[in-house]
Amino acid sequence: MIKAATLKRAIGLALAVGLTTAAGPIVAKDVNFDSTQAPSLLVGTWRVTTTPYNCVTGQVFPQFARPSLITFGAGGTIVEGSANPDFQPGQRSSGHGFWERQGRLSYRAVFEGFILFTSVVTPPATPRYVRGSSRLDHGIEMKDADHWSSHASVTFFDAAGTPVPPSGCAQATAKRMQ
Repeated sequence: MIKAATLKRAIGLALAVGLTTAAGPIVAKDVNFDSTQAPSLLVGTWRVTTTPYNCVTGQVFPQFARPSLITFGAGGTIVEGSANPDFQPGQRSSGHGFWERQGRLSYRAVFEGFILFTSVVTPPATPRYVRGSSRLDHGIEMKDADHWSSHASVTFFDAAGTPVPPSGCAQATAKRMQ
């Protein structure tokens, strides 16, 4: 009696595991996953080069291309660190934000960082950055599993939240860090 009950349970468990394993991919195939539900090509750490351009004319300023690292988490989070030499040492914090899927191979990524103090300059020069924050809003298109490109709006804010120069547009290219 005990052997028969144990055998029935074992067979039932094996059938349940088998059906779950076989049916899972069939059910998942037609599900529309968002950034928090499915693995994404975007997840990981990327070496990014961001280059400003004139929002109106499209003129690119390659002499101001700047490197950064951006890490996209599986749950839709972002951590960013910039190596922009235009910031004085300790002037800008790391960036934090979110990403979301917009299409099969397109994403939106937004992150902000604090500008901790106004650029120190010798008068009569105007400070390049004022204390406040910066926000980048990227429209990302995957090229393949290891490359993407984007166009972004870049907005700087003073401590009161008012947009200030040098806000504008930028394009970026990225390669997966391996």
